[in-house]
Amino acid sequence: MCQSAGDNSVPPSGKHPCSLSRREFMVGSAMAAGTLALGAHAASASDRVTNRHGLSQVRVVQARSQHVLNPLGIHEEVLRDLIELVVTRLSGEQKPADAWHSFLKPDDTIALKFNRNGAGTIATTSAMLKSLVGSLEDAGFKRSKIVAIEVSDELRSATQTQAPDPGWSKEVHDFGSGSDQLAAWLDQVTAIINVPFLKTHNLAVMTAAMKNISHAVVKHPARYHDNGCSPFIGDIVAMPQVRDKLRLHLVDALRIVFDGGPVPHEDSIWDGGFLIGGTDPVAVDVSGIHLIDRVRKAVGLPLIGETSVPAYLEAADGRGVGTAEMHKILLEKVKL
Repeated sequence: MCQSAGDNSVPPSGKHPCSLSRREFMVGSAMAAGTLALGAHAASASDRVTNRHGLSQVRVVQARSQHVLNPLGIHEEVLRDLIELVVTRLSGEQKPADAWHSFLKPDDTIALKFNRNGAGTIATTSAMLKSLVGSLEDAGFKRSKIVAIEVSDELRSATQTQAPDPGWSKEVHDFGSGSDQLAAWLDQVTAIINVPFLKTHNLAVMTAAMKNISHAVVKHPARYHDNGCSPFIGDIVAMPQVRDKLRLHLVDALRIVFDGGPVPHEDSIWDGGFLIGGTDPVAVDVSGIHLIDRVRKAVGLPLIGETSVPAYLEAADGRGVGTAEMHKILLEKVKL
């Protein structure tokens, strides 16, 4: 099922990027699978490894299937296989159930944190929620203890998941660069699986794992967009009320918003069929930037992470939230 590949081809030359259909782009832009890290070679599966040079690296898994998307929508069985491939690779376990139990406790109340911004256009949330819930249920986690955040009531009903507690904490919490009330659902759950989209962002450069959490758990997110959202994003995620519950980040990069985000438009979405997973949200986002840039380079757009990562990721690294230096990230690419 899982194999390495080495195709680094890009879209056919001679066409303006906007003239390419997503199917042409998909065929012409097949990306590599295998293990990739600066100064690293193969390593055993776990969230942190030591390479042959003695450098400690954090593992990020980037999985891809060219069969998960089709003209009729999303192949949910393939998507579930893709999810389970990522969690088993990250955990080092052979069975998906064992992998889930390496991240979660049997009595956890689990938040699945999605992103409503652009969900209607990207149109992957329904399949992602159904696939995640099915896999978790088969691992022994009850639907009644899964809280689906930023999805419709209809989708919660269809998946028999729970709604988040509404409102905000009475207490105002200081996070260093600011202070605010926190989302009430943080007290409702004991574990968070973060399921963001992969998008460019007009203020923060890009948005994925970090921003999907930070600006959703504070009451006044608009206050924290200055200076490219730095250092606010990292400071908020570093709060123990948030950080202590984050267990896993699964970036929904099935359809990547490679330009003009965070509000997606069909002419700036690429159907790549990727899922990026990790326990380090900064490392996951850095890996996401490189994936966005591979798409942008293929269509002739300026790169967003060529010289440096966004300021908020550097600040988060400084706060100890995660790893922003690519040479400290073991990016494992696998193909379904």
